[in-house]
Amino acid sequence: MDTTTDELLRLAFDHAPAVEANQAISRIRNQQGDELSGATSYELVLPSENVRAWLLDYTLPRLVDYLESSGAKLPHCGGVFLSVFAGDTLHFIHARDVVELLSRWSGLSMAELKQRYGPR
Repeated sequence: MDTTTDELLRLAFDHAPAVEANQAISRIRNQQGDELSGATSYELVLPSENVRAWLLDYTLPRLVDYLESSGAKLPHCGGVFLSVFAGDTLHFIHARDVVELLSRWSGLSMAELKQRYGPR
């Protein structure tokens, strides 16, 4: 793995074998969410190369739009975690941690992210 992937995956609060994805995502939803609704999983499959460019160019705009549209507003992104498939492991990362990292990498503030990528 490259340093970009390492830096992202170090943010994980839990992980599981990718072959157990359905059960693991369900477990994390129940652990992270409230008793009525559970948390929401935003799933990503990391590419094998050019990870930073892919995260900034492809993932960041879509993630910000999704979070803002679904009511999980930046910067806290409440109730959303990312299920990140990297090789044969599934990594769980709080959306707020990913957005913070991508904000830093992009040089854009939270306000700039909302303005640029939020819903129109």
